[in-house]
Amino acid sequence: MSTDKKKKKENIPLIEDDDAIDESVPALYTGDLTPNNNNTVQPIALMRLGLFVPTLKGTKNSKRNNSNQIDASKELVQLEVARSEGYSDIKITGPRLDMDHDFKTWVGVVRSLAEFGEASGRVELSITKFAKFCGYPSSQIRKTLRDRITNSLLKIMRTTLSFQRTYEEKNVDGSNKISLLMVHLINSVDYNEKNDTVIFHAEPKLAELYRFDHKVLLQLKVINKLPRKETAQALYTFIESLPTRPAPISLARLRARLNLNSTSVSSQNQTIRNGLKSLQELGYLDYSEIKRGRSVFIHIHGRNPKLKPPGEEKPAKPAGKEEPLSPEKSELEMVKQNMINKIAELSKDLTPDNIKLIEILSNGLKLL
Repeated sequence: MSTDKKKKKENIPLIEDDDAIDESVPALYTGDLTPNNNNTVQPIALMRLGLFVPTLKGTKNSKRNNSNQIDASKELVQLEVARSEGYSDIKITGPRLDMDHDFKTWVGVVRSLAEFGEASGRVELSITKFAKFCGYPSSQIRKTLRDRITNSLLKIMRTTLSFQRTYEEKNVDGSNKISLLMVHLINSVDYNEKNDTVIFHAEPKLAELYRFDHKVLLQLKVINKLPRKETAQALYTFIESLPTRPAPISLARLRARLNLNSTSVSSQNQTIRNGLKSLQELGYLDYSEIKRGRSVFIHIHGRNPKLKPPGEEKPAKPAGKEEPLSPEKSELEMVKQNMINKIAELSKDLTPDNIKLIEILSNGLKLL
């Protein structure tokens, strides 16, 4: 649906910031998923944070090596490492991680952990296999690409998570006493071209993060079909991690997620609009814009991660001549609607049992 079509004002909630996102209904894919050649499984929390962002290469605003700090308190406070010690102030600090190379390398890290990870967090595999896990074809495994992979591994290793707790007790200078835990996203990398091996160690304290209960299944072909369009890639990882029926999202929220470098808000908004248009042209996203006062919101009507092959769109049916559903299809639609209604009902009281039922129903919808 085109963004320039005028929409009637709808009485729907709008997302101004992180606190307004309704996370009571999980994204469609949850539970035990395994990454493969066609998709990657990522923690929803990391996809909603501005960890992997566009770099705006080739412009005066390019700041690849600048440090980046993200407040991840809301998204990661439920981790066992945070809950057990009462950490409530959680930050991710490190270099800006781009979508073009760093995210692909992180995809390789996640899949390597899933297929070769030991209980200690140690992973060993061939460089060729790791590059394939990152999404690079074997024909591209040359020196230039190997350098890109090692540079991305270094940047990921330099990314630090800090967990802080503040006590009521005071220091001599009057400041509150704190306890602080600092860990790397991955601990060490041993890269050996002579042996054709790469060995890295995941941080054991973050084991829960690597296999988060609430995960999002990202189709790699969506990312691969957007070469050099890092804004569109980053928007895809964020939008796909949203609940099944997300409320409209403000452009301010998207600017914060992408952490764009331009000082001009209008320029950032145009960059976001271009990224959304690319996702629409690809066949992934159906959306429109809503204006409330001086704020602009993106209303997501539909997402199609598997994409429609060109030319396969069904022609529009004449008005008033809708084909009646068969008894089997009609019954299936009724079952799906009942499941959606049940999820909405359970979301009003998020007890552990209800959360489990929501996950089961969401998986059932995926199968249907």
